[in-house]
Amino acid sequence: MSSPVRPTAPAAASGHALFRGRRRLVPVFVLAAVLSALALVEQPTLSAHGSSAKPAKASEVGLLTRKTPDAEVRSGPEREIGMRFKAKVAGTAVGLRYFKPRKSKASTPESATLWSKSGTILARTKLSPVKGTGWKKVGFDAGVKLAAGKGYVVSVHTGTKGIHAATPGGWGKAKSNDQLRAPGGSNGVTRPGSKARFPSQEARGNANYWVDVRFVPAGGGGATPTPTPTATPTTPPPGGWPGPDNTGVPAGTTLTAYTGPCTITSPRTLSAVDATARCGELVINTTGVIIEKSLVPRVQSIYGDGNSSVSISDSDVRAGATSTGALWGYNITAHRVDVTGGQHSFHCNNNCEVTDSWLHDQYNPDSQSFHNNAFISNGGSHMVLRHNTLHCTAILGPNDGGCSGDVSFFGDFDPIDDVVIDNNFLRANNSSISYCLYGGDSDSKPYTATNVRVTNNVFERGANRKCGVYGPVTSFDRNAAGNAWSGNVWDSGEAVNPG
Repeated sequence: MSSPVRPTAPAAASGHALFRGRRRLVPVFVLAAVLSALALVEQPTLSAHGSSAKPAKASEVGLLTRKTPDAEVRSGPEREIGMRFKAKVAGTAVGLRYFKPRKSKASTPESATLWSKSGTILARTKLSPVKGTGWKKVGFDAGVKLAAGKGYVVSVHTGTKGIHAATPGGWGKAKSNDQLRAPGGSNGVTRPGSKARFPSQEARGNANYWVDVRFVPAGGGGATPTPTPTATPTTPPPGGWPGPDNTGVPAGTTLTAYTGPCTITSPRTLSAVDATARCGELVINTTGVIIEKSLVPRVQSIYGDGNSSVSISDSDVRAGATSTGALWGYNITAHRVDVTGGQHSFHCNNNCEVTDSWLHDQYNPDSQSFHNNAFISNGGSHMVLRHNTLHCTAILGPNDGGCSGDVSFFGDFDPIDDVVIDNNFLRANNSSISYCLYGGDSDSKPYTATNVRVTNNVFERGANRKCGVYGPVTSFDRNAAGNAWSGNVWDSGEAVNPG
């Protein structure tokens, strides 16, 4: 295996020339830890008319495995996700089932729908938020007769965080039994949007979203489900740390479509809006911009090298497939924000603060050699990182791409000065992170670091017990002016000290 990504060559080390926008679909976010196997679980749901879902008959069949699938956990803009299929025999669709990849209520879909092949709604059920992972059953208020030889679609609409399970390549081969068939190659379907609409777009990479029909053949019959193994999903941060339940758009918030400019030149407040359909990015070219309780693309504040500012709170940033930071620039304040996508979750030049936020799932395509970071500065001052979950998630790629660190300070263009890193959870990545924290002092850089205070942080050990491939921290000089290191521990309780 190739060596892990090293601090001597961070992707952002060559200046602004590196920040070239890439227009691609929202990336596949690869996550590493394994969910425990769970039995098929019955979910209490309400139908569109408010009555309890009817129990399934014993003879119901489907196409997908009834075991816990090996799947990625994805998040991003809310969307409809599902499966195309054909009934080989006549029968009744009594409902559907979907795989819920996380324990949090935020990962519960909002609705479940059966469609005709052309997009007519045949049945729809609203879902109540539930905790727990595993397969969840949904019953329609009344069974829907399906005709032999006809095509249909079953789908669910994700919540505002867009959390769902997916297996890239899961529909590479057909799935079939005596009652149902799904030809391979184009059966995963999706459609981004804040409302449940017919998922008319084919899933990228033949992804399987683990939504299955509950079908009762006329006259009964058995099932022959076919499992499709692939990568394993991850777990959210431990309780108390920022994660899916306490960052991003608050549950119950109704978002309206953003109709304002994508390049903002006068102070304004964006409140409870979805700007992802209108804007590929929000470019802040003024001071006094506020974003609250909103779903937004990447946010850039570099106007005049410090003449712009933005405050973002209780929001989701979905940067997608871009080789820049999801949050990038000067004078950026972020509170209770859920940030995914982009080469870096937060790339600070000067005067940045991030608190109570979750930075994770950066963009790193196999075809590139990106070096990712949850938080990075290549030179700057006045930065505060307090009570965040910081997780650089990319694994080591075929072109040696992967993570530099969860928190990375490199003196490439200016000195690093006046930094507070306090009470954060730095998550392990034993695949591509060399060290979870880079302290800004390196002989290979033209500038050093002063007044860097690293206090009361928790480092996750991970599988190799080191947080990163080589260890938890490097390039921190305890003897530099104003630097301080105290109260930092492993998640197992032992003290962490710089080497």
